[in-house]
Amino acid sequence: MTWSLYLPRTSQTRGLIGQAELALIRPWSILLNAARGRIVDEQALADALGDLAHPIAAVAVDIFKHEHAAFDSPPLSLPNAMLTPHVAGMTRSAMTTAAHIAALLADRPDGVPVVTG
Repeated sequence: MTWSLYLPRTSQTRGLIGQAELALIRPWSILLNAARGRIVDEQALADALGDLAHPIAAVAVDIFKHEHAAFDSPPLSLPNAMLTPHVAGMTRSAMTTAAHIAALLADRPDGVPVVTG
């Protein structure tokens, strides 16, 4: 099972996912955090990844508590953590999809590929 987080960081969501919440995730699940930094407690996440009693299979994280040149997040050295530097939305595929959506919104159907046959 995959758990995906997509929500803004507000006073209500800051620290929303910590040790207690991570313990509720089914073993061998994957957590994808594409929301905002500080919503998931990074140390609790690293601890959950290494907890043999209730293991989370893997995580993918694109945002962090601190994003700067001296980056150091607790899951950084874990083999079951895929961390990207807040650029996951900048992939070629994401940019192509965004261009297609923009073409549709601008009523330019010629900018959207059509599959035939």
